[in-house]
Amino acid sequence: MPQPRTARLILASVCAAIFLGALDLTVATAILPRILVDLEVSIDTDLGRASWIITGYLLAYTIGMSFAGRLSDLYGRRVGYISGLLIFIGGSICAALAPALEWLIAARLIQALGAGALVPIAMALTSDIFPSSTRAQALGIVAAVDTAGWMVGHLYGGALMRLFDNWRLLFWLNVPLGLVALALTLNGVAGLQMTKQPGRFDWRGALLLAAALAALNIGLGGGAELGTSDFYGERSGPPAYTIPLIIVALLLFAAFVWVERRSMDPLIDVGILAERSALSASILNLLSGFGLAIALAAVPLLINARISLLAMGDADALRHAAWDSGILLSALTLSMAAAAYPGGILAGRYGARLPAMVGMAFGLAGFLLCTTWQADTGYLTMALCLAIAGLGLGLGLAPSADLLISRFGEARRGTGAALTIIARLIGMTLGISALTVWGVQRQDTLRRLGESDPLALADPARFLLGIIAQVVAEGMRFAAFACVLGLVAAWGMRALPTNGKKTKATQSHRDSNV
Repeated sequence: MPQPRTARLILASVCAAIFLGALDLTVATAILPRILVDLEVSIDTDLGRASWIITGYLLAYTIGMSFAGRLSDLYGRRVGYISGLLIFIGGSICAALAPALEWLIAARLIQALGAGALVPIAMALTSDIFPSSTRAQALGIVAAVDTAGWMVGHLYGGALMRLFDNWRLLFWLNVPLGLVALALTLNGVAGLQMTKQPGRFDWRGALLLAAALAALNIGLGGGAELGTSDFYGERSGPPAYTIPLIIVALLLFAAFVWVERRSMDPLIDVGILAERSALSASILNLLSGFGLAIALAAVPLLINARISLLAMGDADALRHAAWDSGILLSALTLSMAAAAYPGGILAGRYGARLPAMVGMAFGLAGFLLCTTWQADTGYLTMALCLAIAGLGLGLGLAPSADLLISRFGEARRGTGAALTIIARLIGMTLGISALTVWGVQRQDTLRRLGESDPLALADPARFLLGIIAQVVAEGMRFAAFACVLGLVAAWGMRALPTNGKKTKATQSHRDSNV
């Protein structure tokens, strides 16, 4: 292992690029309205396609992770990390030059493949260069930086749009920032011995997993199309393709598990998930992503409704809403990032279970407070509730990641890191879909039940704002329930066996290399 100073330098180098890629995961939410105007995209007919600027990035980000972890195990962390960063920079240039919507969507997919590759490789590299005594703390820093990037993306995009009102500038800025991150990485890993593990890349498993993730994301994302009509439109339910695609996704996941359990060199050793601790850590990551996504979707919904409905005719309403949403969400994400490091310290001293359970308890308290929000709830009160929830979610990041990565062993740390983030992103997809599908139907029901309310006739804007506030507050119950389930999952995160016990798939893999 390198000297502590060298290890810290490498950690800082890789975190710089991770932060940059994570920013672009959420920055598009702040610039989407201006993109629609500049590229002459019709809100009435093309909003579903335009949403792929955001959902396509999340999908490609997830798929990039699923490949990169194992590729870095086989071909080395340095090659994989630098390749991912160069792909991200190239995608950013294409996005900045995009003359049409289709071009921009394709560029965002390229960006995301590179950015997604960076995260599991960085986590695996961190596990390689830090001893077990400080590994959880270092992983907590990586998780904190990645999470901070997701959250600051709203604020970053909102600030630049408010200052320059130029969405292309955001993509152009990625080029010099990405090159600086590349230089830092090359300097940090110079002279570091990079090991390559024996084995072959499982293309069958990779293609099945990518297809399953794509079907799941598109199927669940179909619920977002319910929000394209206005509050007075008719709701016909999710698109016809939603249920079939979800069924296809489940079948593809089943096929993936079947193939992996019979593979001599699997992409992911699914047999490890048969152990309670590893399965519990994966479930905790999924539930954390679910709760996080609920807040990420609900807060901008309420803020945009409050500003737009109460300031009709204000040409700068969208820009103000993006800024306010970014500021408010930073209470969630920055507290989440700040708690990730102490979560790693606690995990190193007391094991994964304690900080994870404490974190889920804080998360539950924070989201329950969010269920009390009303249309006139102040920003300071909302920020306090979100900060408590973020503190809880952040405490569980490092313990669950360290436990899962360590269980995959030295030869497959990249795979374990990828599974950690994939579980969280699947949870985010489930959370956004659940809130969207339920929220649209719920607000429609409340609107119809309130048709006789005098406020609906006297002040329709405030009537609709009240409905949206109620839907958001009730939607936070989903996040609170996820934390309850998270407490159960955290309880299952006990110390892993050290007596040499191996899963069937791991033993088969090692036997094949003897």
